[in-house]
Amino acid sequence: MKMKALVRFLTLVHVSQQYSTVLVNEGVESVQLPCKSSRLPEDTTVVWKRHGSHPSTVHQHHVSYLQNQHYSGRTSMSADALKTGDLSLTLKEPHHSDSGVYICHWYRKGEELFHQDLVLLQVIVLQHNSTIGVYEGVKSVQLPCQSSWFLSKDTTVVWSRIGFNPSTVHQHLDEKEPRFQNQHYSGRTSTPTYALITGDFSLTLKEPQLSDSGVYTCHVHNNEKEMLRLIVRLQVTERPIFPPELCLMLAVCLALAVAALGWHKTITVSSVVVKEGVCFVKLPYKTIVPLPEDVTVEWSRCAPEPMRVHKYCNGNNDLIRQDEFYCNRTKMQEEPLKTKDLSLTLRDPCYRDSGTYTCTVHKDRAVWTQKVVRLRVNVPEEVVKVGDWAKCVTLPFKTRARLPADATVKWKRFELSNSWTVHVYQNGQDKSEEQDDSYRDRTKMMKNPLQAGDLSLTLINPSHGDIGVYTCTVESDGDVIWKRSVRLKLKAIGF
Repeated sequence: MKMKALVRFLTLVHVSQQYSTVLVNEGVESVQLPCKSSRLPEDTTVVWKRHGSHPSTVHQHHVSYLQNQHYSGRTSMSADALKTGDLSLTLKEPHHSDSGVYICHWYRKGEELFHQDLVLLQVIVLQHNSTIGVYEGVKSVQLPCQSSWFLSKDTTVVWSRIGFNPSTVHQHLDEKEPRFQNQHYSGRTSTPTYALITGDFSLTLKEPQLSDSGVYTCHVHNNEKEMLRLIVRLQVTERPIFPPELCLMLAVCLALAVAALGWHKTITVSSVVVKEGVCFVKLPYKTIVPLPEDVTVEWSRCAPEPMRVHKYCNGNNDLIRQDEFYCNRTKMQEEPLKTKDLSLTLRDPCYRDSGTYTCTVHKDRAVWTQKVVRLRVNVPEEVVKVGDWAKCVTLPFKTRARLPADATVKWKRFELSNSWTVHVYQNGQDKSEEQDDSYRDRTKMMKNPLQAGDLSLTLINPSHGDIGVYTCTVESDGDVIWKRSVRLKLKAIGF
């Protein structure tokens, strides 16, 4: 965080206070955020908070509290902090996402005893021992960790994930089953059987998911002596809908089929990328192949799910068997066989339209020509800024598309590994019982939003804790058919 941001924060809270800066490398066991005072009465309440986080409480001394789950099990203070005046906070396994402004404040009810200090924590990401990239959907991925040390039977090997709670991913202890494991990884991890003999502690993670992306630590220790500590960054990415290598394979296979069956026609492949919210997108296909007047032109979608998109037959558009999702949304040029322009115009492209489309020209089961088009509809992220004392703010989401009357609208907020259900609209009414408590009675949508095509959300009395990324999804029959993201930021105040 830059110094200007810190000064801006000081201006917003209107409090004169000290601040200190702590720099630490990602991957260390712990870091201490300093906070000193003179001896304090026993009934003094000491609270550590993080600016801009929700919930904001990081740690509260000797009192049960609503702690941000990102810090669960990772914070501690000295037991005699009030006697010694050392109110410093110890944070275990600091992660890059822990960087930010922390507030140490203490108060005593009934008296004018109030004070707070600021600590700017910056967790520096060093060059990791290795970085592993893999597509979601593969059978497994291996995170490397090897040692040249001679290891005895009482050696413990722990794979953990920095910033995760509980942090343990896998524990190898004298060839026994892993214990104290985060349930997210239950049944999906393993290390070699004779790891203590070979020194190979590489972790095999089955069926890696997008949520598995993060920084992992391989920690080898004997009793209290650390033998090895390696850091591995895992990046799991979504597999492209129609990878280039698959395009090449398809083209080769079809070329062989053409040669085998004696066809003298062609197949081509292209990609189209468009942002959701545009009026229309064109799936291009212009051919030089001579086409008889009695051929049939069919546009279909083969991935991620088969769907009938558009059909042109006997000089007319035959849309009787068209999938309902594309009803009244597709159009071809007049007399496409004469112009040889078989392009398809798709109106109001949305998130669900992303996929692989095929245009096939055929007659009596014989294919004359074919075109494959990969369409990707990107979901734009809008930015909305809100002032410090605003009574409400609107997160916009308007669409011209025809939305199913029985669709479910969900607004959610995401920050780090946490998520909150902000608002749910289903079966013609708001579902307040599904909201997170912090947003109950603070959100509002217009009446009949699906019919109006206005899914905008009004957030009442926004605060610093509401800053973040909000995602609105429209779901029908379990599928996400529309999606929009809005980033809510704090409006800068001059100083």
